[in-house]
Amino acid sequence: MTRFIRERTGTAARTAGPSVIDRDQSVETGRRRMTIDVLTGRDGPVELADLAAGIAARENGIDDTDGKTVASVALALHHVHLPRMDDWGLIDYDPAENRGESCPRRRDVRLE
Repeated sequence: MTRFIRERTGTAARTAGPSVIDRDQSVETGRRRMTIDVLTGRDGPVELADLAAGIAARENGIDDTDGKTVASVALALHHVHLPRMDDWGLIDYDPAENRGESCPRRRDVRLE
């Protein structure tokens, strides 16, 4: 009975380490922070492929990136992160051109 309650309430998951949801949210926040870091230091738009390669290199180590990993990061950026960040006014993203840039309107960046 105790085991069932722990599983239903998620108590066991918190004591055993981060849950899948916590890990996924951490990756999402990390990718968004890295996106802002990359775009803030650039003049003009950055191609999605270049942005994805830079983020994949940071996540996996510079020598450990491959085309499949970069494509996976690009897919997540294009469909999830960049449109959401554009809606929030953190970046300017053009999905038709697959390019993003730092948003000059933003006052600060706060991801939590």
